[in-house]
Amino acid sequence: MFCMTVNAHDLLIAIMYISILGMFAEGLFVFNRMKTPLHACLLLSCIAILINTTGYVLQLRAGSLDSYLTALKFSYMGRDFIALFLWMFTARLCRRKFSALLEKSLFVLHIVIYLSILTVESHDLYYAKMTYVTDGLFPMLLHENGIVHHIFAQLQLAYIVCALYWLFTELRREKNRTARRRINLMIVAYILETVLFLIQINGVFPVTRHFDISIFGHIILTILMYVAIFRYNLLGIIDVAREYMIDRLSEGIIAVDPEGIVRYYNRPARELFPKLTDAPEEVVAKLHDLISNGETITADGKIYTPEENTLTDHGENFGMIYSIVDSTAHKLNEYKLKADADILEMAAKSMKDRLLAAEELVQQDRALRHDRRHFEALLLSLMEDGKADEAKKCLQERMEHEPRASVHYCENATVNAAITHYVSLAKRAGIDVRISANIPFDPGVNEMQLAITISNLLENAIHACEKVPEGSRFIEITAKYKDQLLLEIANSCAEKVPLDEGGHPFADADGHGIGTKSVLAFIKETDSEIRYIAEDHVFKVRMMIG
Repeated sequence: MFCMTVNAHDLLIAIMYISILGMFAEGLFVFNRMKTPLHACLLLSCIAILINTTGYVLQLRAGSLDSYLTALKFSYMGRDFIALFLWMFTARLCRRKFSALLEKSLFVLHIVIYLSILTVESHDLYYAKMTYVTDGLFPMLLHENGIVHHIFAQLQLAYIVCALYWLFTELRREKNRTARRRINLMIVAYILETVLFLIQINGVFPVTRHFDISIFGHIILTILMYVAIFRYNLLGIIDVAREYMIDRLSEGIIAVDPEGIVRYYNRPARELFPKLTDAPEEVVAKLHDLISNGETITADGKIYTPEENTLTDHGENFGMIYSIVDSTAHKLNEYKLKADADILEMAAKSMKDRLLAAEELVQQDRALRHDRRHFEALLLSLMEDGKADEAKKCLQERMEHEPRASVHYCENATVNAAITHYVSLAKRAGIDVRISANIPFDPGVNEMQLAITISNLLENAIHACEKVPEGSRFIEITAKYKDQLLLEIANSCAEKVPLDEGGHPFADADGHGIGTKSVLAFIKETDSEIRYIAEDHVFKVRMMIG
C-alpha cells in the first residue's frame, strides 16, 4: 500500500513537471511567433497556466504551513488570470469586439481577487477556518470557501459559457474545413476543462479532497493546444501572414458578414475610420452612402475612392468587402483633364465672343459704307449748288462721329485681341480701364493659353467690378517683359475676397471663382508663379510667367 502511495505520488508529480515543461515550450513557441493580439492573449494564457502549475507543484511538495501558503499565493498569481486570458483569447479567435473599458474592469476585478488571496491569513473573504494537514497523499489545506471564492468560481463559469457560445457560433458560420476542426478541438478542450472544474468544486470523487484535478484540465488544454497549433494551424500562420500583408497595403479593407457585422478591418482602414473600433456599423453605413453618391474621401492630402464587392464562393454569399482605394494620382489626373477641358471650353467661348465682335464690326462697316455713299452724294450736291459752308459743316459733323481706329495694347496679336475684347466689355459696364502692357510677340509660353488665362482674369475682374457702385469701378492691367513676363491685374471689389489655405480664391467664390482652376492649371503647366492679394476694396493678381 505504501509502495502504491509513493508511486501515485511520484506519478502525479512527474505529470505536473511534464505539464510545466510543456507549457514553457508552448509559451516560447507562441512568443517567437507573436504578431497579433490573438497571439498575445494565448501567450498570457500559457504564462498563467505555467505559473499556476508550478505553484501547485510547490504546494504538493510543501513541508510546512508557511511554505504551503507561499506556494498557494504563487500558484494563484497564474490561476486567478487563466480563465480571463483564455476568454480574451477566444474573443479574438472568434473576432468578437468589446470595449477596452470592459477588459480593463475585469482585469482590475481579478487583481482585487488576487489581493484577497495574498492576505488570506487575515480575513475570511476567500478561505475560512483553514487547517493544514499532512496525513494524506499530499499536504493539503482544509478550509471553507468565502464569498470571494464563490464569486471567483462563478466568474470562471461565466467565462467558459461565454467562450463556448462564441465557439459554437463561429463553428456554425465557418466554412473552411481546417478552421472548423480547429474550433472543434477548442470546444473539446473547453468542455473537458469545464467538466474537471465542476467535479473539483463539487467534490464528486474522494480524490478531489487530496488533489486538485482541475489541473488536469490545464494539462489536457496544453495537449490539445499543441495539436491545434501544429496540425490545425491554431496560430493561423497562413492567416497571420495574409493579415500581415493586408495590413501593409495602402488601401483600407473592411470585411462584413451577411448579417452586416464587421468581421475584419486592416490598419489603413482603422486609420481612416477610427470609429471602426467603437461603431463599425456607422462606418459601413457611411461607406455605403459614399459609394451610392459616387463621392470620395479626402484625408491627409490623399484622395480615396470607396468600392463595394460581394464575397461569393461556389455561389454562396459570404458577405461584403469594402476597399478604400488610394486614387490620388488618378483623381489629380482627372482634375487636370477637367481643367484642360475648362481651358478648351473657355477658349471656344472666347473665340465665339471674338467672332461675334468681328461680325458686329463687319455689320457696322457695311452700314458705314452705305451711309458714306449717301453722305458723299449729299456733299457733291451741296458743292454743285455752291453751298460750300454747309458742305464744310456736314463734313465736320461727320468727322466727329467717325469711329476711332482700334487700340494697340501690346505686340502679341492674340493677347491684344483678348484684351481688346474684354476692355470693350468693361467700358460697356462703366468700368475705368487703365492699361500698360509690354507683352512681346513671343511671350515664352503658348500665346493662346496665355490669352485664355488673361481672359479668365479679366472676366473675373469685370464680374467683381459690377458689384461696385458706378464711378468707383476700375481695372488696371500692367505687364512687363524682361526674361520673364510679369503681369498684374488689379480691380475694384465690393468687399475683401476670402482666400483658401493655398492663398487662392475659393472655386465657388462670387465674382472670383470663374476660371480659377483653369488659371491654376496654366500656372502649373508652364511652371509659373501666381499670387493673389486681397485688400478691403481692391483685388490683385500677380503672375511671373514662364
